[in-house]
Formats: sequence, C-alpha cells, structure tokens
Amino acid sequence: MATAWIYGEELGYKVLIVSTFDFSGTVLHPQCKVWATGGSIIFGSGNIVEENAVIINRGPDALFIGDNNVFEVGSVMEGAKLGNRNTLEVRSHVKGGTWLGDDCVIGAVCTTNEGEVLEDKTVIYGDNNERRVYTGSRTSHNIIHTRHLDYLFQTLPKFNHSRSSS
Repeated sequence: MATAWIYGEELGYKVLIVSTFDFSGTVLHPQCKVWATGGSIIFGSGNIVEENAVIINRGPDALFIGDNNVFEVGSVMEGAKLGNRNTLEVRSHVKGGTWLGDDCVIGAVCTTNEGEVLEDKTVIYGDNNERRVYTGSRTSHNIIHTRHLDYLFQTLPKFNHSRSSS
C-alpha cells in the first residue's frame, strides 16, 4: 500500500477520522473530517481532501472512493460510491445513497438528489442544479491534478507536522 499523509499536529485535533478508514496516497488537509459511523471508507490513491471537507459513511456497507478525486473546501460527501477523477467543488453536497461515475463535477454550492446515480462525465452546475454530460477531454485536468498532488506531497511536510500511515 502506498503511503498516505495526515497533516496536523495531532490527528484528533486537526483531522478527525472516526472508525475504520483505509487510504493510500491520499492527502488529508487540516480541518477535514472523515466519519465512518456505519461501514468503512475505502479510498483509492491520489485523492485530495481539502480543508473543512466532510466525508461521511452512515450506512452499513463500505463507501468506495476511487482514484484521483478532489473534495474541495467545505464539500460534503455522503454518497454510496464515487468513481475516479471526480471533483466536488466548494460547498457542494453529494447526498446519501448517491453513486457518481467517473469524471463527474459537482459545481460550487450544488447538490445531488438522495440516491441519485450519475453517469460518467455528468456536470451539475448553476442555481438550479442543472445537469449535462461533458463531451470533451479531461486530459489537462488530469495533468493539473497530478501536479497538484506532487506539490502537496512536497510542500505540506515542510510546513505542517505530519504522520505517515505506514
């Protein structure tokens, strides 16, 4: 398993992780919260969980989170499954039981419906949570995500106390 870093002086003070949690190659910023009050939470690699983001699994089954997802500041993930390369923008909310495919974007302050299934490349945007399917390539987004992750792995240990999961 790859190494994941938890940033903060004390795990319980800066980052709150409750119950069974499996992660690899994931960056957890200070002040994020990961709650597995029901089933466990299983992270793929290369995920970024920013400040004040909340990931909750209240259900009895495991919450699977794929690779290279970004949970931006203040986003809330209560869904059942998250594919790869998704972005939950600032203060977005994925409601309970929701399944996201790959390459989805939940826009800033947008929400999904309870138990919704979003196909690959779905974008939710605007005041009315409108939906469309993105038909372009996300190649440049993937390159930027990789650079962002590299930058965080190089920079955060210099300025934050860190603890390895291995």
